[in-house]
Amino acid sequence: MAIKSGVLRSRGVSFAGRRLHAAWAGLGVWAMLAGGAAHAENSVGLGVGIVPEYAGAKDYHARPVLQLSYERGAFFVGTNDGLPTLGLQTRLAPDWQAGVFAGLRLGRDADDYDRLEGLDDIDTHATAGAFVRWQPGRWRVTATAIQALRSGYGTRVELNGSYAVWQSGPHAVRLGAETAWGSHDDMSTWFGVSSSESARSDAGLRSYSAGAGFRSATLYANWRYDLAPQWSLSTTLGVRSLLGDARDSPIVERRTSAFGVVGISYRF
Repeated sequence: MAIKSGVLRSRGVSFAGRRLHAAWAGLGVWAMLAGGAAHAENSVGLGVGIVPEYAGAKDYHARPVLQLSYERGAFFVGTNDGLPTLGLQTRLAPDWQAGVFAGLRLGRDADDYDRLEGLDDIDTHATAGAFVRWQPGRWRVTATAIQALRSGYGTRVELNGSYAVWQSGPHAVRLGAETAWGSHDDMSTWFGVSSSESARSDAGLRSYSAGAGFRSATLYANWRYDLAPQWSLSTTLGVRSLLGDARDSPIVERRTSAFGVVGISYRF
């Protein structure tokens, strides 16, 4: 989700190894909003999210969530898909920013989920990306392109827009929407089922080819409360719906899911 995202898994939580997975739902939205305007403040935060096990799962898990934002000149550090990213950014014009970044995307172990047993694992892999952001007043719109640096894992493009509908004293409420588009390789990696995987599937999943297209749409609301000059409490609630070939994939148990995240962050 845009440049900053949040993180990890609670069943057998491990910060390195085979139980790291990417099914972030609203965690990235919380991490992007918890520190205020993207790349405008240095901050670090920690929270807890209730999200689906993976994109399309019917069961939910509680997961710790990391938020990190630091910049010095053109250099910045953020989080994307739960891991730190490093990048460079520049101001194109008043209210316009652009940048490039590199990071990692977590994979998915099929054996961790009953419905996915027999499918191939998705390996953790490096990513590279670029973004453009327009931020006039209370509006914030960010377009991000992320290329997986692993053969066959594809490209993802995300568009996130939000508006600060209420700001009063320590309170700030922001409403937003996000959509994501995946290339053929991206969609096949996360939602496709090959004939060999179908033959091995414990759940009897049929073979399925997922083509390029929009993969999800998200609506969310974020409330931020400043506890002190440097400390903030943030809560995000939202709903995400799978679209196109992602929606019709046999791995999907639930096409539309809610999510919620609450956390605290420190600005420095």
